[in-house]
Amino acid sequence: MFTLGHATLLILGTFLVWWLWRVLGQRDRALAIVRRHCKQHDLQLLDDSVALSGVRLGRTRGGWFGLIRRYAFEFTVTGEHRYAGHLDLSGNHVLTIELAPHPFPGGQADEPAATVTTQSSAKIHRIY
Repeated sequence: MFTLGHATLLILGTFLVWWLWRVLGQRDRALAIVRRHCKQHDLQLLDDSVALSGVRLGRTRGGWFGLIRRYAFEFTVTGEHRYAGHLDLSGNHVLTIELAPHPFPGGQADEPAATVTTQSSAKIHRIY
């Protein structure tokens, strides 16, 4: 017989499947954003992947409190060294993309390294 307990488990199971589907979709979106960013700046995304490195409560683009997901990735300029970067997403909105200091693509070996690149969400949304 179908009881209230069964209905509760069915609702919880449905919610869990929906939540996992949404999280995987956000990871795919994060990967697409990072690929475009690396391509635009002549960088190579290593391992062609991003990894969820943290979830925190913070201010979203609209000023409300919400979950901020941080995805970590690695990139290279010349293929010799790996550099770290991360992307902060609030829902489907990009908050920041930060890259570790690295030499500019096509630059000379004696040129200074780039500083951390932080872009505002408005600029990123215009690009993407």
